[in-house]
Amino acid sequence: MKIALNPLLYLVCGLTDFAAFVVIFAVSRGLAEAHSETWWLGIVGAAFSFSSGVASIGSGLMSRRIDSRYLFLGGAIAIEASIIGCAWLPVQSCWFFPCYWLLGVGLGCLYPPLIGWLNQGEDAHTNRRGVSRTLILYCVAWNVGMMCGQLTAGSLFRIGFNWVYGVAGAIGFVNIVVAQMAVRQVVPLGVTSSAKSWSRSESIDLAVAFKQLGWIANLGGMFGGSMVLHLLPDLAVRIGIAPEQHGILLACWRSAIIATYFFLHRWDGWHYRFRTSVVSQCLAVVGLSVIAFANSYGMLLAGLILLGQLIGYNYFSGLFYSTAGTKDEGRAMAAGVHEATLATGMATGTVMGGILGSYVDFRAPYILAAVVLVAIILLQVVVWRKRVSPLLEGVGYEALSMRRSKSNSMLDNAK
Repeated sequence: MKIALNPLLYLVCGLTDFAAFVVIFAVSRGLAEAHSETWWLGIVGAAFSFSSGVASIGSGLMSRRIDSRYLFLGGAIAIEASIIGCAWLPVQSCWFFPCYWLLGVGLGCLYPPLIGWLNQGEDAHTNRRGVSRTLILYCVAWNVGMMCGQLTAGSLFRIGFNWVYGVAGAIGFVNIVVAQMAVRQVVPLGVTSSAKSWSRSESIDLAVAFKQLGWIANLGGMFGGSMVLHLLPDLAVRIGIAPEQHGILLACWRSAIIATYFFLHRWDGWHYRFRTSVVSQCLAVVGLSVIAFANSYGMLLAGLILLGQLIGYNYFSGLFYSTAGTKDEGRAMAAGVHEATLATGMATGTVMGGILGSYVDFRAPYILAAVVLVAIILLQVVVWRKRVSPLLEGVGYEALSMRRSKSNSMLDNAK
């Protein structure tokens, strides 16, 4: 049985990221305009990512042991508490940044059970199109929320922090109300199950291998992505990008990510093809290089778009393989690991980039990110040759594609 609650869950996605990224923009841009050291921006961003990653793993683990509805609702409450704390405390207070990092804890607690609910009861091997449709709606929902948050924060930043945090707090409160409506209708994870029993097969083993390969790709992709979220404000201030333009740049970055989701949803050719991932990562290397030497709005926009397509590819493909390679009761845990690898890449990137930006040059973090991404690509090539390529030869890619096409045709005819 598949739970029929998706509209509420998608709404929670949008509201959560709307509220969260108003605060993230305000804190990071505020520190940059106060001429904080780049290493401090890195530490603040890394601690945020670390708290999110630890909470994601914890939430994924606990979703199988306690009622996941409490984790979900607790995450929404933690986000609102973080917003209130950041609004009332001065940035000089020793409690300001712990309150900010509580935002990461809230996100980490909320998302693993939410992702687990979305695809609960679905078999990604017989209903690929249905799983893909669920994933794209989810990805679009939280990205639109993030985009709205960044645009709103950029527009209100000059007016005053009271307006910024007031909007974030109002959205966070509405999110709690919607989350409460949601938890009244869901069931704990693992109660529902797929129509077909879970059994190991070559295609499932292949999905597991690509899921693990995707986790490695997340480290490199978000190492570069972290620069945009936490260190780009420093670059933007230095080259004279106004807050309004900064917000628009981030919205365009998100638009590129969303466009990538739609492309992957409509085009099946990327499934179980490592070369597609490599091409996407190579384009991101070019994008990071462009950002590193950017001295204008246009150059930043071009670099962000090239980097954004990788963020979109890694996130969408990673969730697809996590669903295809995990049974129902383990999907929250798989989602937690997926989110944690993203957070690990972000935390590492912001710390190393922040230190390099302070002691070498403010453009150096983006060059470092490009180098790290090349190293991650080479690591994936090694893993692919040893772990994934033998599975592809065993299952036969053409046979796998024919089985998927046949099952999708049968589903379309049934509809």
